[in-house]
Amino acid sequence: MHKFIFPEWLQKIAAAVLETLIPPQPFPPAQEQEFRTAHAKRFLPHRRATLLITLLTWSIFAYWDWISYEAQTWIYTTQMFATIMAIRLAGAIMLGICLVMFWTRDIHNEKVATALGIGTSTFCCFGIIAMFFIAPTPVNYQFYFFGLILAVTFTFGLLYIFARPLIIQAVVIACSLILINQLHPAFEADFTFAVFFYYFCFCFFGVSHAVRFEVSERERFIREQALEEQRQIANQERHLATAASARAEQEAENARLERKRSVETMTAAAQQREIFINLLKRKTEERQRFIRAAYHDTMQPLAAIGAQAVMMKMDPNLRSNLSATEALNEIGRSGRDIGDSMRGIYDLFQWDVYKEKLEVVSMKKLLMEIEKRFAESAKLANLQFRVHQSRTNELYGRSDSAMLKRVIENLVSNALKYTEKGGIVVGTVALHHTLRIDIWDTGIGIAPEQRSKIFEEFYQVDEQAPGIGLGLPIVRLLVERLPGHKISFSSQVNRGSHFSIDLPKSDAPAQYDDEHLLNVSIPAVSLAGAYVIIVENNKSLLNGLRALFESINCIVRTATNLKDFNKLVENAPDRAPDVVISDYRLRNNQTGAEVAKLIEEHFDWTAVPIVFYSADFNIPKELLAKPLRYTERKGIALDSLITKVQEAVLAGRSARVREEEEEIIPSS
Repeated sequence: MHKFIFPEWLQKIAAAVLETLIPPQPFPPAQEQEFRTAHAKRFLPHRRATLLITLLTWSIFAYWDWISYEAQTWIYTTQMFATIMAIRLAGAIMLGICLVMFWTRDIHNEKVATALGIGTSTFCCFGIIAMFFIAPTPVNYQFYFFGLILAVTFTFGLLYIFARPLIIQAVVIACSLILINQLHPAFEADFTFAVFFYYFCFCFFGVSHAVRFEVSERERFIREQALEEQRQIANQERHLATAASARAEQEAENARLERKRSVETMTAAAQQREIFINLLKRKTEERQRFIRAAYHDTMQPLAAIGAQAVMMKMDPNLRSNLSATEALNEIGRSGRDIGDSMRGIYDLFQWDVYKEKLEVVSMKKLLMEIEKRFAESAKLANLQFRVHQSRTNELYGRSDSAMLKRVIENLVSNALKYTEKGGIVVGTVALHHTLRIDIWDTGIGIAPEQRSKIFEEFYQVDEQAPGIGLGLPIVRLLVERLPGHKISFSSQVNRGSHFSIDLPKSDAPAQYDDEHLLNVSIPAVSLAGAYVIIVENNKSLLNGLRALFESINCIVRTATNLKDFNKLVENAPDRAPDVVISDYRLRNNQTGAEVAKLIEEHFDWTAVPIVFYSADFNIPKELLAKPLRYTERKGIALDSLITKVQEAVLAGRSARVREEEEEIIPSS
């Protein structure tokens, strides 16, 4: 048996009719309650207006009934009219009560609003139905039937009630009409179908309108809820954004205040640091001035003592006095010890603030200078002193030449101090990437328990030995500051010590001006007959130096200031001195620089070497940078001064020879 299927167009019509007549499903309880409350609030003014219009219309129809009765337009009995007026009055009272309730109260409960609206409408409709059956035919369906249609239209279209209560009301009224018409026919047979057809058509359109109205209201409510949710979300986001902005502003303000406090703290710290740095600078400058003044004020009289001791040794009356000679020798040794101690203190301070400058250093030239520096001292102490150079290649290292030289000098000086017999050997060895400088001695050696202390300041292996124990601490300080440098040692008691300095090797040759940077030359010149001018404001030292150089057959002239020196030069303008020995700091703010300027002005036609014999270490570098400029520290040991003067005289004579040769060649 085949299942009958309706045509598609018919199915669409049926679906559209059902969609039109079937009320929409309610929301969940909470949402439905919210929807009904919102609906009641929204249409409360409309319902008030509808009830007022309905009351006026009802009253107009009552007035029309009275006019029709008076004019006998229709055939009314007095009882009919009285009953109709009573119904009209009851309907008006019911509408009035409902209107007062809606007008005096905010009825936001949709159930209450629906009950009042439907109840009042139903009461009026039944009143019209009653009048419909009371009035005679055809007045009843010609006049009162349309009143019923009008009441249904007001109920469906103007009270804004949901579809379900309206459908129930329409069905109840329809059933009542059919039942009453069956019990008490009021329509003519020809008009009964038309009456009910019109009624059901109006009800159909009314229900359709109510359903569409409820659907649109529910959709509007959903949209409003979505908009409200979006609005709430937007408000929340706005509040969150506002709060975040406020927090950001507060954080920015806190950051600004923190930054301000940090800047103030940093500024205060910087100011405190600047104050502390300035204080340290002042303290350092004060310490520098004190050390330099102490050194200068100590070495100046020591040099004078040494000069006077030399003068006394040369006195023929004292040469035969052995005790006096021994006393003078002791004065010399003690003076040298004091000088070495002051030099150690000064150097410990000086090297601490010195900024190292790495450069390529020639080991050959450096060791030649060490040999020149200590050969005479070793000879006087009856010790052998040898320097071993590489016989194959000249060796170069990367170091600070001044610091490295001082390290070697201190080690050799220390070896001489603690060696009574035998000698000292200095040599260099080339390794793979480094050089090693070795210093061997045959001295007293270092006991095992003393080896950890020898680099401590003011510590001495032999407390009876001269000095104050600063030589090796200065060595340690300098080696630690030179990158890639290392010092090591080994020792045996009563057999001697071996110190080694490792430093980086360099393949590039050192770029040196032999005369200026290292001042290396081994003078082998006699000073006999040399013309020497000495400029010194300390008369004791001046007399001692004069006696010293006269003892080696020099022609000596002296001056205590620039005026005397200028006169001395002007008296013999054609005779250039072989060397000028000058203190750097003279009296009345005069300096050795002015002595050098006068020499350049008077003897611009020849080379005159100058040896600055001074305890002042602030001699300008640009002054010493010129050719034939030498410096020697003041001290009680005058042999180094004689060596420096010999070097200067030899260099000056060599320069004069070159000048003469240059004059001869063009003329030829």
